[in-house]
Amino acid sequence: MAKNVLFVIADQWRADTLGCAGHPCVRTPNLDALAAEGTRFSNAFVQTAPCGPSRMCIFTSKYLCATRSVNNHTPLENAHENFGTALRASGRAPGLIGYNDYTIDPRTLPPEDPRTRTLDYDNFLPGFERVYFHDYDSPGYFASLRSKGYPEALLNHDAIHKPDVPPEGPGARLPLCFPAKYKEEDSECRFLTEKAIEYLDTQSEGWFLSLNYIKPHPPRICCAPYHAMYDPAQVPLPDRSDADLNHSHPYLKALYREPSVRSEQGLRETRANYYGMISEVDANLGRLFEHLKKTGQWDQTLIVFTSDHGEYLGDHYLMNKGPFYDGALRVPLIVRDPDKAAGATRGKTIDSFIESIDHAPAMLDWLGVPRPEYFQGQSYLPLVHGQASAPRREEVHFEYDFRRMKLPGLAPERQLLWAVRDAHYKYVQFADPSLPNLLFDLRQDPGEDRNVAADPARAGVVAEFAQRLLRWRMANEDQRMERWASQFRK
Repeated sequence: MAKNVLFVIADQWRADTLGCAGHPCVRTPNLDALAAEGTRFSNAFVQTAPCGPSRMCIFTSKYLCATRSVNNHTPLENAHENFGTALRASGRAPGLIGYNDYTIDPRTLPPEDPRTRTLDYDNFLPGFERVYFHDYDSPGYFASLRSKGYPEALLNHDAIHKPDVPPEGPGARLPLCFPAKYKEEDSECRFLTEKAIEYLDTQSEGWFLSLNYIKPHPPRICCAPYHAMYDPAQVPLPDRSDADLNHSHPYLKALYREPSVRSEQGLRETRANYYGMISEVDANLGRLFEHLKKTGQWDQTLIVFTSDHGEYLGDHYLMNKGPFYDGALRVPLIVRDPDKAAGATRGKTIDSFIESIDHAPAMLDWLGVPRPEYFQGQSYLPLVHGQASAPRREEVHFEYDFRRMKLPGLAPERQLLWAVRDAHYKYVQFADPSLPNLLFDLRQDPGEDRNVAADPARAGVVAEFAQRLLRWRMANEDQRMERWASQFRK
């Protein structure tokens, strides 16, 4: 029987915001059920943030230092080197719904193409069938709302993503506390889910679908009933302290120049809104999962659910994503393999480190598609199958290009950090010598609040981790031409 793959990426989803991860209030019954039938990884990390660079690492199975697509709208070289083209070469036609955040290398385009003069990442990577493009919204979505009688003034990007605040204003509450101007059954999240169901109904056995939800990424808006699902007074507060606002480190001082949300009430309302968006995505995934079951496809479909990065939600006085803290770099990962071989880990949580470059090798592994030589990730399928000899990562790596901060006195190419994290320490190295390195002892300081890099007692740890980063970078230089040439050398 032919195998199917459903690869779901929800944008900006924190690893801890799942019921099955032990969150004290977030309700995700459908993903919890998926984890009960599959395997949850508690230490899955992305290679970078924001969305575009992270997704390029996911789809190419390459580190950021190899893709060099380091920011949103930064073009990707050698874009044909992705798992979509590998699937197509094997005779499959992978579909993609949502978006890639992929910017085409302008050198590959004719001079008259406007994308040689503008920043545009509304493109699909080579190899993937463009089933339906839908970022925050889409013309088809607006046409659907129009057919249901929604007013024309609402059918544009700016209007549709604004909450229905009463004429007298929001009062003491943030506008995000109010519901969207559309019904639950007319949300863009539901629309995208229905597009996925329509696509699957046209497929014979052996399909591959990459499904990409924008939520819980901003704009921070929920339709009813999700806008009021969580009481702000009951949500947990972020991990932050006044020390976050008084750093002497030049980079951290710049990072905290303008804290996004200072008030406790604003933070609670923002977190409640975020949890509501998560529950909406979970409900829609439940519809999709139920369709797979009704159509007899559930037991022949590998499902991988993850995110392109997390969300700080007020941790360290930060919102959104970026830098190097776990809140933005640790993501959820649930793998539901229907094969009997996965029975050993069904319903269990595995704490082995996973990097986002590992998704593509794992999915190709499950399908029996040869691993391209340019992949830098490794399949986690042996871990899902409970193999004692399965390779396990001892550490994870991530990079962040912060040249858009425009720190004074620093060359743009030196506004870059690399980080390596294991179960004990996280080490951060900056490219510019004026920016001291950082070291966090995660066993004593899981919130990453105290930089101990200058502690003389940790000098050996700093030296060891600097060497780890160097060796990792050396091993991940592009060596494909030498591999080709070496087969002819005597």
